[in-house]
Amino acid sequence: MSDGKRIDEAEIEWGASGEDAPSSFSPRSAAFGDVYFSGDGLAETRHVFVAGNNLPARLDASRFHVGELGFGTGLNFLALWDAWMKTAKPQGARLNFLSFEAFPLSPDDMRRAHVAWPDLTELSARLRAKLPPPHPGFHYLDFGDVALTLFYGDAREGLARAEGGVDAWFLDGFSPAKNPELWSEDIFKKLARLSNPGATFSTFTVAGHVRRALEAAGFQWEKRPGYGRKKEMLAGAIAAPTNNTHRTPWLPAGKPLSPGARIAVIGAGVAGASAAHALAAAGFNPSVYEASAPASGASGNPAGLVMPRLDVGDTAAGSFHALAYLHTQQLLSSLGDRIFNPCSVIHAATDDRERERQSKLLEQGALPEGWIEPCEQGLFFPQAGVVDPPALVRALIGETPVIPARVNRLHQTAEGWRVITDTGEDEVDAVIIANGLDALRFADARTLPLSGSAGQIDWFPDAAPPEHALAFGPYAAPCQKGGAIIGATYAPVAIGAEARFTPEATQSNIAAVARTLPEFAARLDPNASRPRASVRCTTPDRLPVCGPLPDWGFYSGAYDGLRTGKKIDYPGGETRSGLFILTGLGSRGLVTAPYAAALLAAELAGAPRDATILQALHPARFFIRDLKRAGAR
Repeated sequence: MSDGKRIDEAEIEWGASGEDAPSSFSPRSAAFGDVYFSGDGLAETRHVFVAGNNLPARLDASRFHVGELGFGTGLNFLALWDAWMKTAKPQGARLNFLSFEAFPLSPDDMRRAHVAWPDLTELSARLRAKLPPPHPGFHYLDFGDVALTLFYGDAREGLARAEGGVDAWFLDGFSPAKNPELWSEDIFKKLARLSNPGATFSTFTVAGHVRRALEAAGFQWEKRPGYGRKKEMLAGAIAAPTNNTHRTPWLPAGKPLSPGARIAVIGAGVAGASAAHALAAAGFNPSVYEASAPASGASGNPAGLVMPRLDVGDTAAGSFHALAYLHTQQLLSSLGDRIFNPCSVIHAATDDRERERQSKLLEQGALPEGWIEPCEQGLFFPQAGVVDPPALVRALIGETPVIPARVNRLHQTAEGWRVITDTGEDEVDAVIIANGLDALRFADARTLPLSGSAGQIDWFPDAAPPEHALAFGPYAAPCQKGGAIIGATYAPVAIGAEARFTPEATQSNIAAVARTLPEFAARLDPNASRPRASVRCTTPDRLPVCGPLPDWGFYSGAYDGLRTGKKIDYPGGETRSGLFILTGLGSRGLVTAPYAAALLAAELAGAPRDATILQALHPARFFIRDLKRAGAR
């Protein structure tokens, strides 16, 4: 069973007709005793779910959001994707598909099932190439103008964590008699909460208790002709969904932006580049503002580790870090092998406390099977490795315009924002501040408890690198440009100060490596180093800051009661319309920035996303914590 931390792949029973006989077998779930499809599954899907929701006639929108219970073989997604490609749409239109699956198929079973639909061969191959490994939580997959958000785990948990309006629902769990939990009134009330007004649904079943549960949740239904031997099916809509949120009032979502909105991204490090990449994928028009060259700050090191930071226990922070690692791995695989070297990483356990922590991570299944393994020195991450940060930044920015100017001020206008630089002014619809510690130059970010940490790495171009990268607080790794890289130092730095490399820091890095790799460190000549120093932007809880910037004046008045522990119905938080931030990435930005940016882009597009993690990253969290702590004292 999937238990919240581990996700089991589906156990499939295949017919005896052979692997490549698509018309004469039906994959069956051993756990539920029901088939995923039978006969002409594609024709049935097109009848029940695509036509049942009056699609593709409704796909002529700039954005369309579909939700599904039961991803299974991905057939419904593939059929809708195929219909989307054949539909005339506005320029820049985007389709967002959200699906929930407790027991994903293995890659081999998925490939075997897809043989049944030769018309979808190209799309199914693209889908399989990006499917995430079985790990609980929300996974974001980008297919150009189509985005797939997959939640692995119990649908009840996923629906409770999700937010974003859905326009059409595909109710395609196993038969209500085989899987009653997926057809309950509670489930349908959760669907109603996530529905846009007028959202439709369709399903193959006409069971009486399903009709009653739908009606109790606010959906109207009607029977329609079914497909094949199924005489009837259900379809309907909800006119007035509850559309409430499970967020706490002081951690609100940002207001969605119109398709094609012009968005200024301030900063061209990994945060700004990730934001530009995610925004372009979501159908926006970003521009990046950078006074220096892209990747000129902490993202400009010649090499950087891509390995997960894992937390013991079931927390939003732990979920974020694991999902961010898996997301970035998938992203790197799509960018080409010149950017990333999957040399594997060993996280060494240097004391008993760390050994105990690593044992707990293995026990809880902190990553899927095959992604984390015990080894003599500690934990072994087979897919981890070393990335070329400047090359990654360039690839993520892609064709997004980079404006070589320093942003001095931001001025809100009736239509959006005026970006005032040292060379001129630009009018945009929204702004994302993504320039590390320099975010504090802007008034709306100064309330945030951001701090700087200077770090120096040392690159030895002629040194023989270790076979695997090794992390143990410091790290030693192969460099994409040749040789070996070690680091990094940590030292507080004042706001506005520059980090400078020193011979003393080089000696400190070599000494730190020598404690774990004495023979390797002995071969490092400090005079042969090419050092580089930069400033990291950190937060007190070591999580990024990602989301809408609050209206701090409103917060000071509206939530002052938290300081004295007053228990009242607090109003929803007010934010600076069109102003967002992505910073505070610390030393793990190469891993966390792409996933955080994907979450933020989904929020700006009004697409389905994980509200639980977005609350954990919300810029207002520190302000609220300080008020509550004052009340506790």
